[in-house]
Amino acid sequence: MRHLSLAIALLVGTALSAQNAFLNNSFFPRYWKANTDFLIAARVRNSNATPLISFHVDWRWNNGPVQIGNWQSTTGITGNQYWPYEHQIPFNQPASAGVLKVWVVGSGDTDPSNDTLRFTVDVIGNWVAKSVLIEQYTGTWCQFCPAANAATNGLDVDPLIVVAKHHNMDEFTNQNSTDYWAWFNANYSPAGVMEQEEFGTLPDDAAYDQWGARAEQRKLGVSPASISVSAAFNEWTRLLTVDVNTTMTAVVNGTFIVNAYILEDNLPGPQTNAPAGYIHHQVVREVLGGPDGTAGVIPATTVANGSYDHQYTFTVPEQWNHNNLRVIAMVTEVRTGTLWTVNVAEAEVVAVGVEESASAEPIGLYPNPSDGPLWIHIPANVPSHIRVFSSDGRCVIDHTFPANGGTIRLDAFADLPAGTYLVRVEAGKSIRSERVVRIPTVR
Repeated sequence: MRHLSLAIALLVGTALSAQNAFLNNSFFPRYWKANTDFLIAARVRNSNATPLISFHVDWRWNNGPVQIGNWQSTTGITGNQYWPYEHQIPFNQPASAGVLKVWVVGSGDTDPSNDTLRFTVDVIGNWVAKSVLIEQYTGTWCQFCPAANAATNGLDVDPLIVVAKHHNMDEFTNQNSTDYWAWFNANYSPAGVMEQEEFGTLPDDAAYDQWGARAEQRKLGVSPASISVSAAFNEWTRLLTVDVNTTMTAVVNGTFIVNAYILEDNLPGPQTNAPAGYIHHQVVREVLGGPDGTAGVIPATTVANGSYDHQYTFTVPEQWNHNNLRVIAMVTEVRTGTLWTVNVAEAEVVAVGVEESASAEPIGLYPNPSDGPLWIHIPANVPSHIRVFSSDGRCVIDHTFPANGGTIRLDAFADLPAGTYLVRVEAGKSIRSERVVRIPTVR
């Protein structure tokens, strides 16, 4: 059973016009699994001085039946107090899309206008794991940022949490990053934005001690977007090529954009209120799709298992250490000027494209595409090192062969799933990197 933490404000006695049902602690996944329970749990609160003694929480999916909760009696809720509530009927629906309404019914409540929370939800039959994007607004001049930086450094270790730090008014600032941050009303540091503010319902804040718990909530959701990203860096030309592939697992509707960041880790630099020798991590060096991202890659109505590709290229400045670079890519849904992160993925930067020496014997790779083993012709009497990288940057084959010359049959390539791989061969003075397509084996 999954738990939904809701903060629902309830007024009793004299009616007030302000909306007291607040969402800073509330959550329901934007995408959820078909035919799977999600337990609706609520924090019921009361902003009136008259104690709230009894209440129940109800929910309704689209125009379906109202799921009435059990009455709960308390000793009286006032002020900043709340009472935890778990609905006895979990949310469990077949594949569909709509609005989940959750509301509180309190004895003596005279203001029903502030009782209801609404969540737009797509229930999908095919999904992938959801990774969570945390973006931090920071600066080397910021006296309160070292503690926030340490917190997000720890969160970034989680493979389902991706952290990006946008610097402002310091030597690590870049214009596209600054312009992108204008999407959010977060002009202070440290500031944290999670999941691009979830259509404006999850505001930015500086409470870095709470970011981890919120990310854990959001990892409970799922995503219809499987993102594969590869980043190839040519050490001679310093050209970085980033390929982003998005496969949509289900038919969904929306306005979707693609974007990618170049991040640099292990970056020495000054930091106020930190000891000498401070090292910065997850620094956003460039926003490849610009502040508004790249539109038109993913259609407004997707096709189940539809695959959508986009490529970015960028010339890496000489002063950047390419060994410390990595790339993250995200798919974002845009709605009435607000954003929500559909999914995010990351990949290491792989150095490729090293020119072969004119005096060295060339390396041959064939067939390409291949539906089985890969044959590699290498110079005679030199050892060779062969590595194969998947599109998400993982090294999936790493073999060293003794000096024998001639042709090597790489049988392990036949065991890989269909897809595009980067094959890097080092043999003596000869080096070759090539993208090879593995196609399904015809039997």
